[in-house]
Amino acid sequence: MKKWLAAMMIVAALAGSVTTATAAGSKDTGAATLLSLVMPGTGEWYNNNWQGAFPWGECIVGHLCFCIQLSSAMDAANGNTDNGLRIDFWSAPIK
Repeated sequence: MKKWLAAMMIVAALAGSVTTATAAGSKDTGAATLLSLVMPGTGEWYNNNWQGAFPWGECIVGHLCFCIQLSSAMDAANGNTDNGLRIDFWSAPIK
């Protein structure tokens, strides 16, 4: 029960920080990176001002393959806004 409560508190803190960053109108690369580490693809979606559909494919595949999750976080940290799944995770992201 303690672990569940701690996880819920972390999720609430993340949601609050993302809401605050979105309300301010400024893009925070740290928030985008953290979003992509928690749910792959959401960091790029955040960089794109939440426009377009939720990146379901990248989110599901990213949870199955850590390398794709890591490449999503790198893309979000670089400010990329693409919704495509980057399979060549061994190369540097193209801006």
